[in-house]
Amino acid sequence: MSILSAATPVFAVPTGVDRLGFPSYRPLPGGVPNPPNAWVEANELNMVRTLNARAQQNPQALKFTEYISEHGAFGIWMDFAKQYRKTAGFVRGWLGTGVMLAAMGSAALKTTIAKRGYDRLRPFQIDPSIHPLGKIPKDASFPSGHTSAAYAAATALSTLWPARAQEFGWWARQTGLSRVHAGVHFPSDVQMGAQVGIQSGLAATSFLR
Repeated sequence: MSILSAATPVFAVPTGVDRLGFPSYRPLPGGVPNPPNAWVEANELNMVRTLNARAQQNPQALKFTEYISEHGAFGIWMDFAKQYRKTAGFVRGWLGTGVMLAAMGSAALKTTIAKRGYDRLRPFQIDPSIHPLGKIPKDASFPSGHTSAAYAAATALSTLWPARAQEFGWWARQTGLSRVHAGVHFPSDVQMGAQVGIQSGLAATSFLR
């Protein structure tokens, strides 16, 4: 049994009622707080609907969104790691790659626990007028796994290779934004995914600072 499959029996536990009358939850193991309430979700759904419709009408945006769906969570960052190894040398390069993968693994674990615990529906599952772009995900929506992986990798690589930090940050942001345009995530999924990724990246590189 993998460490991710072992996280299956984790469930969110309501701990009270917030000021708008919605159930509130304590954070799950891994520290990911509960998703926004239904009022916030409804407003975010309108945003997703608009951005998804625009993406479908723009061939360039559609192509980029599909590319990110395929490569934004892993492939792009492995390419960057390969470039880093060529610059940093064998030992330092592979150490840096290991640090990046550790950051991404930590983010993946936290994200998986939260997804299985909160089990938030994705925008296209709620509104059939939203057409998912790229590969259709089968897991829960909150938080965004693509975004957490991208920000974990970008944070780690920015510490290892500061000269390209702006470039890494750009790709991480585009990964998150594309998931909203694709109709597969709410903005709050992406926001939390970014937080999880940054925290994981900082933790993995703490011994380097």
